[in-house]
Amino acid sequence: MRTNKTNWSAEYIGILNRNAATDAADIAMYNPAGIMKMDNGFYGNLSVQYLPKDYNNKIAGTDFDQDYPSVVPGLFAVYRQDQWAGFFAVSNVVGGGKVDFKQGNATTNFVKSGVRAKAPIFNLVNREYLEAEATGMAYTLGGAYELNEIWSLALGVRYVKSDRAMEGIISLGSSIVPAATYIADVKFEEKADGFGGVIGVNVSPSDVLNFGLHYDTKVTLDYKADVERDTKNILPGLGVVNGTERSRNLPAVLAAGISYKITPDIRIETNATFYLNNDANFKDIAGTSRDESAVSTGYDIGIGVDYALTDTLNATLGYLYTKTGVDAKDMTPELPELNANTLGAGLKYRATDQLNFMFSLGHVFYQDASFVNGFSQSITYEKKITFFGVGLEYQFF
Repeated sequence: MRTNKTNWSAEYIGILNRNAATDAADIAMYNPAGIMKMDNGFYGNLSVQYLPKDYNNKIAGTDFDQDYPSVVPGLFAVYRQDQWAGFFAVSNVVGGGKVDFKQGNATTNFVKSGVRAKAPIFNLVNREYLEAEATGMAYTLGGAYELNEIWSLALGVRYVKSDRAMEGIISLGSSIVPAATYIADVKFEEKADGFGGVIGVNVSPSDVLNFGLHYDTKVTLDYKADVERDTKNILPGLGVVNGTERSRNLPAVLAAGISYKITPDIRIETNATFYLNNDANFKDIAGTSRDESAVSTGYDIGIGVDYALTDTLNATLGYLYTKTGVDAKDMTPELPELNANTLGAGLKYRATDQLNFMFSLGHVFYQDASFVNGFSQSITYEKKITFFGVGLEYQFF
């Protein structure tokens, strides 16, 4: 399964609601039509996020965990001149970086259990580990136009380049037949790319009220497998066949937000973002549709506040609830798509009229998900993430 990522900027981490924002260049991803509310000029925005990832697959009461961190960059640029504007963004929209399960996880356990079901003599584990990585960088280019002081529109094109890789080993022995061994050693890569579109609308009925809306089309991602080794031919059972493709498309997204200034110093924003998983049209290696029954529409809903403490310092605070629309038995063991409650906070410091700094942090309270697999084993997915973001934005002219 696949879910879209939305944590693209330090500004986002600080408030978790940006669909109606109009105050920084990162809205090229969140509210592209809203850039028409920015002043004339050229803006460059760079964010870096650090995410320690504490993931755990609990299998029949035993923990299999990993804590490999991720560093996620984001780059945004906006140029506005009167009624026209252009925007560009580079951001990660797929995957969660690298994971390193040194003692194995639910994927290796599935293979191990299958081997033992056919050959019970392999009752000892000599070695078991899995390392995997998945990323999908999106390059978004577009333009916006101000129809009048109330309405503005945006259109863009998005190119996504995604890479997936996995390497692992399962080495089993036997106390029954000491000379017997089973070693499955695998390594493969999958690559895909595709194009999509972006449509945005911004409506500002007054100086204190703003509505943002954008629709990101589905991006078709047909991953072609390059298998370097598979000593026991187990990868086809996981849907990976050398030289063939399987579709794991990026679902379309419909996102809306409302921003309201309670006072000149206090702005609140509420968002709703929907991930249209049912229309993603996943396909297996034979080209037939599959997995549609395993997913439903996912969504984020949240609220945030931006408070001007002084003329140069703003504080932000936000909350987000996420429902992924994926059943536990259909989740990716390396990156389980868990429902969550998230809190974020940040500080934005205006060093000069042209230079802003952003510092933010947040914590995701994931909801555990459990199921019983085909070998009558209880599987529970658990995650903990506290993330940090730093960013800067400079208005060149």
